[in-house]
Amino acid sequence: MNLLQVVLVTCLLSACFGEDGGGRVWKTVPRRPYLKSDLESTPLEIQTDSRLGDTVYIQVYPVVGEYSIQISNILDSSPIVLLIAPGFPGTLIQNYFNLTGPIHEWKISKDNKYSKFKISCDGIEKIYDFPSSDQDTWKRQVDEIKFMPFDTATSRYKDSNWTWQDLAQVRLPNRLSLYPIEFKTNDASSARQYTHITLYTADFKAETKVDIQWDNDDYQFWIDQCNRCDGGQSYAQTRFTNVPNDIEQTWKLELSPSQLDIHCNGVKVYSYVYNNPQYSNSACIGCTAQMNMQFEYFEFNEANDKAAVEYLTPPQCTGLPESWAGVKMEPELPLPYNSRVSVSCADGYNKTSGDSEVVCLGEENFGFNSQPICRKDCSDDKKDDDKDDNKDHDKDDDKDHDKDDDKDKDDDDDDKQDHGKDGGGSKMLYLGIGLGAGFVVGSLIGLVLYLVKAKCSSSAGRSNAGASYVVKNEKARVYEVA
Repeated sequence: MNLLQVVLVTCLLSACFGEDGGGRVWKTVPRRPYLKSDLESTPLEIQTDSRLGDTVYIQVYPVVGEYSIQISNILDSSPIVLLIAPGFPGTLIQNYFNLTGPIHEWKISKDNKYSKFKISCDGIEKIYDFPSSDQDTWKRQVDEIKFMPFDTATSRYKDSNWTWQDLAQVRLPNRLSLYPIEFKTNDASSARQYTHITLYTADFKAETKVDIQWDNDDYQFWIDQCNRCDGGQSYAQTRFTNVPNDIEQTWKLELSPSQLDIHCNGVKVYSYVYNNPQYSNSACIGCTAQMNMQFEYFEFNEANDKAAVEYLTPPQCTGLPESWAGVKMEPELPLPYNSRVSVSCADGYNKTSGDSEVVCLGEENFGFNSQPICRKDCSDDKKDDDKDDNKDHDKDDDKDHDKDDDKDKDDDDDDKQDHGKDGGGSKMLYLGIGLGAGFVVGSLIGLVLYLVKAKCSSSAGRSNAGASYVVKNEKARVYEVA
């Protein structure tokens, strides 16, 4: 391999195409667009996928003020509509849609003349009166619409050219106990900058927030509900003093069961200890319980995060755990992180237990409820044993036949044998030694076949006891879905 080939291979495995090895890729931080729509002449058309989430959350911005339209419980067959204006209680719409299947198309519009909202799903329209509270807000002309981070169900929308566009998914998969969150900022100004990251559990029902903000070289740090757990320091007192003075900065947030380490351009700038016995107040106990949750997703909060420009994706799945002998995946490796993959058994193996679908968690890690187990199929070995038995039987028949012939020959040659007793005695000795050796070899072969059968029936495809578990800050091979 010449120098040019070495450079090309190195380039392919690293930063030439935005990769960091193992399928890790630097991607632009996803942001959701503001859409120009008045909801009258230009209704909002969206597509939802309940496999992504169960809530549509749209923020509507009239010329003055704002309000939100929510469609929740999309995972159920009867979602509900909720209209909310700031300072007024939400108005719950009791007209339900009866939905089946995950994919649905919606159209949302309003009619100021008759004070009505119109919401249709898959061509079935329902009409709702404007809420009686704050009529002026609902009647104002709409200027822009924004899909909020809480919107987990919307997958596509129609732009101003009435073309379907994919909606950016801002909640990014990453198991924090396996892989740190890594992102880049580019601070070319002296204005105050924010990086605001929200961490989520798998069901999005529990979350915590990590906030880094700076003004010039004055860096401050804060964790939701933990701001007085690290020696009693308040938000304004928690500062970094050794941050590299570079315009482009690469940050890494690394979580362990006791602390959160923050790195910038390879320098550890802060270690936030939230599981320190020295701080046993109630705030610290709650902080520890919160930070020890299994975080599966993170999000750059669009309202506050203005500094993050890129983030590093988790690695692909590139191999199988050692205990998964005979397991076959469809599609085949390598697999994107967080992708679901079907599990079966390779030729010569039978599936005895475990999930038929697992989730890729990067490298050789997979999420499952019950570990897939494939045991070696011993039927082929049995066929080979039967063939060997038949061969042995044929050999025995041939031996018996040869013995009869030898007996007849011995009767005819008695006189000759009497004259050669001394030579015959030596021959009998050799024959006895040969038969004894054959018995020993045959016994050894039988023992080997027995051991092979025992191994095939008991150990092939055996799963590691306790292989499915969840640990913190440790690269275990197999992890259970939280």
